Amino acid sequence: MVSKTREKLIEVARQLFDHKGVAKTTMNDIANASERGRRTIYTYFRNKKEIYNAVLESESESMVANLREIVRRDEPVNKRLADLLRYRLERNNVQAGSTLRLWLKFDPRRLERVNAMALKKGNAILRDLLDEGVASGVFDEKRCKLFATFIDEMLMRLVIPTADNSDPARRKAVFDSFIEFILDSITKE
Repeated sequence: MVSKTREKLIEVARQLFDHKGVAKTTMNDIANASERGRRTIYTYFRNKKEIYNAVLESESESMVANLREIVRRDEPVNKRLADLLRYRLERNNVQAGSTLRLWLKFDPRRLERVNAMALKKGNAILRDLLDEGVASGVFDEKRCKLFATFIDEMLMRLVIPTADNSDPARRKAVFDSFIEFILDSITKE
């Protein structure tokens, strides 16, 4: 029960941060939206910054869980890699235009640490998938090593300006081209 209440508070805070921004969201807003009293909130969090940190950590954990789910699928390794790359591209490009921009203004160092934690775990998942592809003879080992040296940082920072939400077909075409280029680069012929 304790963790369910905490999780609900985190989810309500995330939604309010999305909608109103971090700076304009108050502890009262979170209490009212969660249908809990302020005392309950202060049982779990000392202040808004702690709630904010919990929201960021939850987002990071969610990203890693989604990556793990993609890798565990019973599909060919190149399909799972394409899905993993698409997920990370989608996540970066949606975030670049919305919520995390607001959150960056609130605490950029904290956001970088949380992203670094997710990136580290995400990169381990990516590298395991590449190793699986090499072991199964689908991916070229030398090209995968080259790819792994730059893709970690690149995926974290890659924002495709033409791939905005106003033109989903264009966005999909750009992502498909990028993913096809990567897969062609590392796949054995």
